[in-house]
Amino acid sequence: MSPLDSTTPAGPTRQEDVITDPSGAGSLPRPIEIGSRRGQPAAGRQALQDIALRIASIVALLFIWWLLSLIFPPTLIPKPWETFAEVGAIIGAGDLFFEMGNTLRRVGVGFGLAMAVSIPLGIFMGTMRSLESFFEPPVVLGLTMPGLIWAVLAIMFFGLTETSAYAAVAITIMPMLTISLWQGTKSIDKDLIDMSKVFHASPWSKVVDVIMPQLISHILAAIRYGLGLAWKVVVVVEMFGFSNGVGYRVVRGFNTFSMKTVLAWTITFLVVMIVIEFGMIGWLERTVTRWRPRVEAWRR
Repeated sequence: MSPLDSTTPAGPTRQEDVITDPSGAGSLPRPIEIGSRRGQPAAGRQALQDIALRIASIVALLFIWWLLSLIFPPTLIPKPWETFAEVGAIIGAGDLFFEMGNTLRRVGVGFGLAMAVSIPLGIFMGTMRSLESFFEPPVVLGLTMPGLIWAVLAIMFFGLTETSAYAAVAITIMPMLTISLWQGTKSIDKDLIDMSKVFHASPWSKVVDVIMPQLISHILAAIRYGLGLAWKVVVVVEMFGFSNGVGYRVVRGFNTFSMKTVLAWTITFLVVMIVIEFGMIGWLERTVTRWRPRVEAWRR
């Protein structure tokens, strides 16, 4: 026996298994996949760390709020627990679901109308130079118009009706959504477009199979920005004279100079927005982008 044979282990190593060849020619080593097993605990720790940091940021904001309540009188900055007690009273009285439901309906309808126009318009502007040149001036001008002006114009044109709220939300966020999708379409991979031409793909197939998958991240970003702006616009519209909605309740608190009421409705408003952001949009993003590899090696 040679020295080499004496030092070679008789069985498989700790990170290898042996695959027996059915033909009897011999055995082949097979590495065990241990990377995924090690990655699961690390991913769990990272998720817990992210949750802990988010909770810590909220606690820090509440601490700053409490410090400010010690400096200013209660009519300006009430104590946090007093405001949360007011939130509980709003929920207990059943006003939250009615008022928030009206506001959510106006945001949803206006946002849906804007998305129905912005998605095809942004894609066409990014793929056809003639349409880009034609629609670019009105889109840019619409983006520079303040949302308050659109709200005033919609109320003057449609009156204090639901249509004015829908129109104000849709017209305000439509240019921003269009620009996001327009620029996203211009930045898609040209090689994939050329490949679709080589395979003689139909225009519908180019949009559905080539362009849309690359626009997912831009569409999700547009949804986030659009909803954030839609909330602001619909509250402004409700402040002008609607008899229901979160904006109406905030104005009632302002008229009675009740900072506690204003902050309580603001908190309920923010909680609903957080639930929509992390619960609905976050879930949608994880679902539709599950096929993409996560490249986060540069993040620390």
